[in-house]
Amino acid sequence: MPADLFADAGLRPAAKPLTVFRAELISCEDTTWEELFAGFTRLKAITFSSSIEFLVRLADRLDDAEIVFGSESILSKEHLALAQASQTIAAYGFADALADHKALTEALARLLGRGGRTLLTRVVAGSLRFRLLRGRPSHEKLYLLSGPAGWRVVTGSANLSLAAFEGRQQEIYVTFDGEPAWTLFDGHYQRDWRDSVAIEPDALVTVEADGGAVARTAPLALEEVPIVRVLNAGVALVDPPARPQPTGFAAEALRAASALGTELRELALPKDKSGRTVVNAATALRMLRSWRARPLAEASEDRIPRAEIDFSTGMVSLDGVPWLRVDQAVPVAEVAHDARILSQYLSSFLSFFGNASGAVEVYWAFLAWLYAAPTAPYLRQAAVPVGIDPWVYPVYAVLFGRSSGGKTVFSRVAARSMFGFEKMIRSGQFTANRALGLRDRLGAIPLLIDDVTRDKFTSHVPDLVRTDQETAALYAPVVLTTNRDVSTIPPDLTKRMVTCHIDAAIPENRSVTARIARRAQREIGTALYRAYLQRLIPEVRRMRAEIDAEAEAFPDLTGDPRRCARRSTGLGTAACLRGLLRRPAPAIHRPACRYAGR
Repeated sequence: MPADLFADAGLRPAAKPLTVFRAELISCEDTTWEELFAGFTRLKAITFSSSIEFLVRLADRLDDAEIVFGSESILSKEHLALAQASQTIAAYGFADALADHKALTEALARLLGRGGRTLLTRVVAGSLRFRLLRGRPSHEKLYLLSGPAGWRVVTGSANLSLAAFEGRQQEIYVTFDGEPAWTLFDGHYQRDWRDSVAIEPDALVTVEADGGAVARTAPLALEEVPIVRVLNAGVALVDPPARPQPTGFAAEALRAASALGTELRELALPKDKSGRTVVNAATALRMLRSWRARPLAEASEDRIPRAEIDFSTGMVSLDGVPWLRVDQAVPVAEVAHDARILSQYLSSFLSFFGNASGAVEVYWAFLAWLYAAPTAPYLRQAAVPVGIDPWVYPVYAVLFGRSSGGKTVFSRVAARSMFGFEKMIRSGQFTANRALGLRDRLGAIPLLIDDVTRDKFTSHVPDLVRTDQETAALYAPVVLTTNRDVSTIPPDLTKRMVTCHIDAAIPENRSVTARIARRAQREIGTALYRAYLQRLIPEVRRMRAEIDAEAEAFPDLTGDPRRCARRSTGLGTAACLRGLLRRPAPAIHRPACRYAGR
């Protein structure tokens, strides 16, 4: 008697009813795929792989096509388990789907780009649509055709590829003609359709200013991945128990998905009372924020985010994708929401021991600097050649003083309120060279260096700050936080960087303040900062023109009268921020317009 393949693997399949179609062989004939598809103008398909060459040829014959893809990494897990019967098939959960959907969508965009504008235009018009299975496996190869020729179902083993339909490999093709068969198989198609998510056209195609369509080349942000977009539409997904699933269409995409999946498995997915993973829009956003805020180590790392500010066009981009235009409408209600959260969070420091009111003023001043800091390199680029000291427009800041002063959490909340996440390097990995490499990669995104020890501060900060004569137009501001090991900052550093001394500490009864801090981290958005940038960018253009004109006085970016001995009157970051805070949130009083000294 043959050995049971699953005996030692714990993989004995559960007995479930099988849907079997009873058929009789009417005929068998040789034909071409052109003849097979002739007379039909609409297609609904379920497949695991595709070739762009076949899609190009097929799309010309069809008025409307919808294709549901699976992911190859799913089926490969099953094959691995069958080949190595000692292993258990891993569950295919939200993190796996997130990685696969991102990699496969980006790969599909590249494939469409090779097919030319015809397919891209069809995607934009909505007559060529793609969907991705979000979890449950489907082994069907199913093609539903309709049109002037009537109704036809094509099934068997063939994927929607040129190799399969031009006879380059052995396949089985079975057809059912007539509306009753089409309607019956459409029920199976709809079952998988309901368990799939749409790939929106903007994830695949970019529409240019002239109305032309080009394939998207920028990486897909996790918030734009199809499975996350469906969560934002109000759908909640429940991770299924361990099950094998189907395969995708590009080895390169699968390797990328595997690497990303390794990182995403560190996501702390929420559980319900029965221990199941339940993901909705709010939890997905929180998890993705946490993942994007993971610490950095080297500038050579993959997937380091980058924000860029184009002052000539007023465009801000994130990872190569437009994020903000200077004339774009930012919802006032969202700006007010973020302003109130910051106000309540800052007010919570008034319950601290020590100089609590001074700590609030210092944190306001730090926030005013941080919001403007990404624009400082643009002004420095003009200032250095005309003899203005670069530190007039500071790009470094240090928060120091008592431990438990809220410095780490506040710097994270402040950074998160800018681009939606924070990027940090651990103190143990901090060196001047690493910081310089990472700030170039990050662009306008602040680099946080937390809990810098006295030895690290003494060894690396002077080299980082004293020799700073950078004239690039864009690099990240650097924020250092220290504990009480660093009690004073040398004078030659204080004139080159923003120094914020926190002489207050969290009380023993920290429940209220901790709750407000958690809420700030969880709910703060980017609307306030986007509205702020829209006000500041035109001001920075004017400041740059003033510097380039070599005026006798030069503009002050921060609006701090103590920073510049000879300065022209300017709006400044503090005034921009103050104006925004007063309008949507009248209860917020004027923030400090100065920097804390030593």
